Amino acid sequence: MTLATRFMQPHAVSPGQARSWPLPAAGWLLLAVGVWLAFLSWMRPLALPDEGRYAGVAWDMLRNGSFAVPLIDGMPYFHKPPLYYWLAELSFRLFGVNEWAARLPSALAAWASAVALYLFVRRHRDAASATLCVLVLATLPLFFGGAQYANMDMLVAGMITLCVLAGADTALRVRGGQAWRAMALATGVCAALAMLAKGLIGLVLPGAILLAWLAWRRDWRGLRALLWPPAILAFAVVAVPWFWLMQVRYPGFFQYFFVHQHFERFAQTGFNNVQPFWFYLPVIAGLALPWSLWAGGLLRKQFWAADADPDGLRRLALVWLAVIVAFFSMPQSKLVGYIMPVLPPLAFLLAEVVMGALRDPAVARATRRMARVSALVAVAICVTAVFVASFNARGSSRELALSLRGELRPDDTLVALHTYPFDLQLYAHAARPMWVVDDWSNPEIPKRDNWRRELYDAVQFEPALGERLLVSADTFQQRLCQAPEGSRYWVWGTAADEEAYAPLRGQAARFADARRSLWLVLVDEAFKGRVCDGTPTGG
Repeated sequence: MTLATRFMQPHAVSPGQARSWPLPAAGWLLLAVGVWLAFLSWMRPLALPDEGRYAGVAWDMLRNGSFAVPLIDGMPYFHKPPLYYWLAELSFRLFGVNEWAARLPSALAAWASAVALYLFVRRHRDAASATLCVLVLATLPLFFGGAQYANMDMLVAGMITLCVLAGADTALRVRGGQAWRAMALATGVCAALAMLAKGLIGLVLPGAILLAWLAWRRDWRGLRALLWPPAILAFAVVAVPWFWLMQVRYPGFFQYFFVHQHFERFAQTGFNNVQPFWFYLPVIAGLALPWSLWAGGLLRKQFWAADADPDGLRRLALVWLAVIVAFFSMPQSKLVGYIMPVLPPLAFLLAEVVMGALRDPAVARATRRMARVSALVAVAICVTAVFVASFNARGSSRELALSLRGELRPDDTLVALHTYPFDLQLYAHAARPMWVVDDWSNPEIPKRDNWRRELYDAVQFEPALGERLLVSADTFQQRLCQAPEGSRYWVWGTAADEEAYAPLRGQAARFADARRSLWLVLVDEAFKGRVCDGTPTGG
């Protein structure tokens, strides 16, 4: 009998029996969950722009030996803190530069969430409930997808989960007269990691969740334990050094990172992805199918009765859900991935509904059958979604970049025309940063939320480097005309650029697909005679 079905057997819900499950069985369960979350993450190319951007930053750090400073095209990139980049860079070193390695930090964060949820529920409920929680969580389509997506959303969700569960366990230990200091220290460290994953929300959100829950329970002793000075010191020791180092090295970092990237972006309306206030409610319901169909049980008054929830775990999950949904519903700009921190408490509540029905002899058999069907359908949705995504990877540079990699020399220069292909340098293993040709004098650039703004912001921290990499069309042509003969330039653009840019006229693209073209421009005497008439040239 498998662990996946054992919890659905009538005898498996007895607390006495459930607590006696051997630890090796739990170990196999958690190992299987880890494999499940990562085993298909190699199948599809990096999605653009997010996966290409963040994996590309990690690759840029690896290429330049820059462990401390995140880099985009060789320039400082401070949109997000460094935890994902550190983990991805380490993953690249261990497993090579590939999609699976880029997504490994997200898979590990998801797995850590599942392990933490299992241990927490096993300690404060029973092993059967813990097993069901993990199975529900791991087969939520949004959770499964987030585990296989290379960005910060699952990473910060995982760290928030660890922080909330460690903090709740600290308070429950204090209430029960048990040792709590180690768990309080763990809470501080997890809050610091959450902040290094995505900034202030890593501290604010778990803090708000725990404060609201403890206030609801009037558990002031638990709150004092979480404010234990050594726990605060542990947070500071882990979280503060990187932020302080960046401010020392790049004056203006605090203003840009904390004021602009946090408060201004939260309050402003000029960013992409504007959605209504209620956006996340259908997102959660739809991307948690079929398990979300069990949510009707949450509406029963008895479900929230004190005798059904002696440790207040259901109320913790409710507060957790409410804080996350309310917080991310306030700004007008909303992305699906932001809501991932609600998935562990949602999985717990749905598992509680199922376990309650399994304990009722009148409906246990039907519940067991429906739960199995839900699990199978959820697995099918998760796997199907990965295959569909792998066959509908639009915009990826992978195929052209892999063709380029076979011919790219260390001293070649990459040039992108009126675009920034986030994944190109990673897939091509380019040794040098790329020139980006566009109208960089356009006063509208700082007002938009796009790739131009990201590069524009990076230039503010390294103006000299930015002047070399972000160039106008005229400067691009002048540089080629002044380059030594034998210089090679790989130019990325569209078929229409062949006539729009003089260096490309009359040249056939070396590689091309339906949307993009890649030309090799060799600077020689013939090129200068054709293109550089009237333009100063170098030897």
